Amino acid sequence: MAATCLLVACSAEVREDEQTSGSLPTTLSDGTGGGVETGEDATTEPGTTGGGLILDVGAPPTTTVDPDSVGPEGCEQDIDVVFVMDVSTTMGPFLGALADQMLAVDQAIAALNLPSPPQYGLVVFVDDFALLGKGQPYADAAALQADFQEWSAFTSSNSQVSGSGSNGTWPENSLDALHVAAAGYAWRPADTTSRIIIHTTDDTFSEAPNVVDGITVQHDYPQTVQALQDQQIRVFSFTADIGGSCNCEDVAPGWSAPYGGQPAIPEATDGARFDIDQVLGGTLDLSEAINTSIEGAICDPYEPVG
Repeated sequence: MAATCLLVACSAEVREDEQTSGSLPTTLSDGTGGGVETGEDATTEPGTTGGGLILDVGAPPTTTVDPDSVGPEGCEQDIDVVFVMDVSTTMGPFLGALADQMLAVDQAIAALNLPSPPQYGLVVFVDDFALLGKGQPYADAAALQADFQEWSAFTSSNSQVSGSGSNGTWPENSLDALHVAAAGYAWRPADTTSRIIIHTTDDTFSEAPNVVDGITVQHDYPQTVQALQDQQIRVFSFTADIGGSCNCEDVAPGWSAPYGGQPAIPEATDGARFDIDQVLGGTLDLSEAINTSIEGAICDPYEPVG
């Protein structure tokens, strides 16, 4: 494993009464390479996956990798990191903390003296999801930090990412967000690049073909795990153990516990899971956890489970 999982039971933050206060304008893919501006009055057109709108999604990578070519001896690898962020109401403090520490994370990666600079991407989700920048890497960490700050402020709106409605349910759409990160981001070749997703949520998830707040979930758990494994992506998740509307539900399955008899996603992808409530409580340093995960993944043979 690239890092040690922290599996400490805790209490998730209780969601506040949610009030819509606006939405963040976004550019949504129309499926033809074009885009359309949308805001809080946006509606889902027929054939747009039931509200699971994709924002500026690029073409899936086509790299074929020989797993035997990746190893620690004489190995030099670059780092691609895609952040997959729950931007529902309760996630504001975490996203704010990550925005504050983003440049420190980038500086620590730079100190590793990689062959070339790290590349970053961003996916945001509530019940719908969005892959930013057409799946292309950010120009630099400062541009990524600016988007983190914007989406941290967005969490107070209680809006869907597309602005097409409010978020009135507890499960969020982690699976489609992880899937689009795996299939839509412009990852560099896996034989020369360590591919990493930093995923955050304080909630559980829905599977296809469930409809949540009028949005159809597109992928189930096995499909999402397979997409991540096919691209040799390690998932490092910051999640809760207890949550839900009563702050008493088990939200660990899939993150720090098996789901439907299958390994949790961080374990299945040779990643790790961290306790989001320890970050919010100040007992786990966010940037240190991310940097330790990234450094441990470099040239570490990819060993998925299940």
